Order: sequence, then structure tokens, then C-alpha cells
Amino acid sequence: MSKPNKYKIVDLFSGAGGLELGFEQAGYDIVFSTDFDEYCEKVHLANRPNIPFLKTDIHDLDEKTLDKYVTEEIDVLVGGPPCQGFSTIGKRISSDPNKRYQKDPRNTLFKEYIRILTYLKPKFFLMENVEGLLTRDKGTIFEEIKKTFAATGYEFNYVVLNAADYGVPQIRNRIFFYGNRVGVKMTPPIPTHSENGETPWTTVGSAISDLADKDQSQANNHVPLKHGEINIRRYKLIPEGGRLPENDLPPELYRKNFGNTFKRLHRNKPSLTMVPGHNAFPIHPWLDRSLTVREAARIQTFPDDYIFMGPRDKQCMQVGNAVPPMMAKAWAEQIKKELDAYYESTKSKK
Repeated sequence: MSKPNKYKIVDLFSGAGGLELGFEQAGYDIVFSTDFDEYCEKVHLANRPNIPFLKTDIHDLDEKTLDKYVTEEIDVLVGGPPCQGFSTIGKRISSDPNKRYQKDPRNTLFKEYIRILTYLKPKFFLMENVEGLLTRDKGTIFEEIKKTFAATGYEFNYVVLNAADYGVPQIRNRIFFYGNRVGVKMTPPIPTHSENGETPWTTVGSAISDLADKDQSQANNHVPLKHGEINIRRYKLIPEGGRLPENDLPPELYRKNFGNTFKRLHRNKPSLTMVPGHNAFPIHPWLDRSLTVREAARIQTFPDDYIFMGPRDKQCMQVGNAVPPMMAKAWAEQIKKELDAYYESTKSKK
């Protein structure tokens, strides 16, 4: 079997494209990408118009459609089914967790990934999700995922990695499922950074400090929110690297449920996890406002020429949900080594 000039991937649940961007940076070809969100489609059209993209519900991605878009052998299938499909938060269909799990259509998303995996038969796969998936519904969802993967014949592994250990200026723990069907013993990428090691974690300040003096005409998606006077007064009370002192607030500044939006980042440390949602980003290390979409994108390691589309809340979702391209690139380079070793072994057997 001859080694291709470039390894090829398909990206499911692509969102803003963080996973595929990291693989592209590592030298892969993106054969096909898909997501159901209209604004994610606009992001793809704006940033990578030459890569085939289909806006569709994953359940409607049938074999005929796959055959139309994927006309060559695939080396790696990547993707991250939305974590809401594994969440017990929100409207419950039944008080019985087993029935609720079976009936919630979002919980079938990982099965759709596996359905497409078994049809396309790539050599390797990589699937990303939130760390909490391990314990949701007392671990029953995780056990179901393991069982479903086992039936495919693919080697199945999982690991929780922190993006900060790979140069991303952010504490971001995520679970990665990975495996292959060609008999390669896979290992996760080796960390390149550590909190107190030779190469320390990348800091927020090194990632975003130059943006503090720029306005929206000088950087894409760099539009500060217009905060009300009450919130600005709250922000002024938050120390760098700290949170709002809720127990010492004047009565007029108190409210229920202070979350990430009332935590201030520290310029000399990695960021808190960037999470999706309107105005869900934490406070700038030294300015009394929340991060802009561009600052959050920097912390997620997207390049400055990568544009996010739609209203601000949609842009926040795109950035917060993404796999940091630098984290994706670390996986891509590791899998590339294993693909190289596989092709070398097939050559030696001839």
C-alpha cells in the first residue's frame, strides 16, 4: 500500500473548525466538513471556501450523501459531538434517567459519529468531548460509548488532556477518544509545556496584551461589550486572577449567581476555560470589561485572520465550543507519526 502525499480527514460536528484547522496546520487535507449550524457554515465559507462543507443534521447524512462528498480513502475521522447531548441539565423527558437517555435525540449524536466511522472506515479516529462525560448519569453514557465503539472492531482508547500542557494559554481539560483499525498501538501526544517545568504554560498576557490598545478597526471580532454602570463597578472590585468578593459587596451591587463573568484573568497565568454562551467570557486582566471575541479566540489559539460570523452570542458559541487549533495540531502530528509508521510497516512486509 503506497503512502499518500497528504493524509486526509473528514470533520464531523465541525463547529467553527478548530479541529480541522489544527490538522490542516499539520499538513493534512480536509476532504469534507459538516455541521448543522448556519453561522458555522458562514464561518467556513468566510475562512475556508475551498473545503467542501455541508450544513445538515448529522442524522440526515446518509451513505449517498457521504459518497458524493467523500470519494477517496480517509485516514482520520475527527469530530466532537455537542456536549449538550450528554448533559442531564435542562428539560427532562422522563424522571427515569434510562428512559430520558434513550429518548433525548441529542444523546444519539455519538452513535451517528460511530455510524459514519463504520461506513467510511478511516484508519484512525479522534473524538473530543467534555471531561464531565465520564461521570454523567453515573457513568452510564460513558459505558454506552465504550460498548458501541467496541462493536466496530476499532481499537478504543480515551484520555483526558489539559490544553495548557500543549502551549494553549488556557486551562482546558477535555476527554479524547481515539483508536485505529490497522493494528497500531496509539499514544496521546507528549506534553510540551507544564506549570513549573522547563517550558512553562503560556500566559494570558503573552496571548492578548497587544490587543488592549487596539479597536475594532484594527482587529477582527474585537468589539468590547458595552457594560452597564453597575457591572463596571463590580468589575473594579475584582482583583487580577481573582473573583468578585460576593460577601463584601454593597447591597446595590449584589445579585444571585455570579459565574465566570465575574472572574478576572491573571496576565501571568493561563486563562480559565473559554466556555460558550453570550457574555460568558471572563474579565480582562487589567481592563474593566469582559474579553472580546478576538481575545477569547487568541486564548483558543485561532489566528487573527480567522473570522467568526453572526451576532456576538453566536461568535461566543463558536469560539467557546471549539477545540483549540494548537491542541488539535498536537494530535494531528502524533497521528501523522503513527500513520507514517503504519505505511513503513506495510512496505517492509512486501
